[in-house]
Amino acid sequence: MVVGSLNQDIVLEVPRLPGPGDTVLGVRPATAGFGGKGANQAAAAATFLEHPGAVALVGRVGDDEAGEAMLEDLRRRGADVTGVRRSAGPSGTATVALDPHGENLILVDPGANAALTAEDVRVPLVADATVLLLQLEVPVAAVRAALDHTQGRVVLNPAPAGNAAAFVRDVDVLVPNRLELAEIVGAAPATDVDEALDQARRLGARADLVVTMGREGALVLTAAGRAELVAAPPVEAVDSTGAGDCFCGVLASLLTEGVDIVEATRAAVVAASSSVLGRGARGALPSRAEVTRQLTRLRHVTQEPSRWQQS
Repeated sequence: MVVGSLNQDIVLEVPRLPGPGDTVLGVRPATAGFGGKGANQAAAAATFLEHPGAVALVGRVGDDEAGEAMLEDLRRRGADVTGVRRSAGPSGTATVALDPHGENLILVDPGANAALTAEDVRVPLVADATVLLLQLEVPVAAVRAALDHTQGRVVLNPAPAGNAAAFVRDVDVLVPNRLELAEIVGAAPATDVDEALDQARRLGARADLVVTMGREGALVLTAAGRAELVAAPPVEAVDSTGAGDCFCGVLASLLTEGVDIVEATRAAVVAASSSVLGRGARGALPSRAEVTRQLTRLRHVTQEPSRWQQS
């Protein structure tokens, strides 16, 4: 069960990402696609599980063509969108600047996402979820209501991280990237895994913590204190937009099946690495069969034991 945002993405490819006061011209015409962290995560989970109705989404879209198109894309992937309501006015929109290395910068107009209410999420879909996946692109009152209403295991992707401190002690699994982790603990972004682990321990959360580290993979720090770095397979990224959302969707999917957090992270890292090989937030979402094949191949590669495996 996902509660979160749905956006139309406008993607502009640029020679470099802009800085403050900077103007950068696109290298080709902008393209439109589908995004929003909630919808991306639901799409990734539905694509991975390949079982119609196993993944549901609660959110809001506008009464425009973009809203209907977003819902149809999710239906086609097998997601249940009966919990997505329509609001008068425009759907949410994200403007994505994408550089030649696949890195991005994203600006979001919430649109209908800002109209999601606590009442919207107090529904059986949320109450009965095995795993509830949340982010922070919708009003915090709706996030809090969903967290309080569910009986399931709660996974929070604290993005954007501005309001995350109010939730980190109330969830079961916390999945920030290194920038979000730094913002939550009030520090500069970690420059290496050692520093990220130190920040993760400073957070003091009672949850399992999974820090996504981009090309380095993901750092797992369990509630019991076990730490492990899950390395990412080397890939040439085409577009990293939505990679973190793919990670969260696959991770939450496997947690519904009772998979160990480290093993779930291992599959999620592979899925996210595959997702960057296509353009757009949902350009290359992998199936479970694809992830399984990649994991099998990687297990045949001899590696030295990680010094991050701690008991």
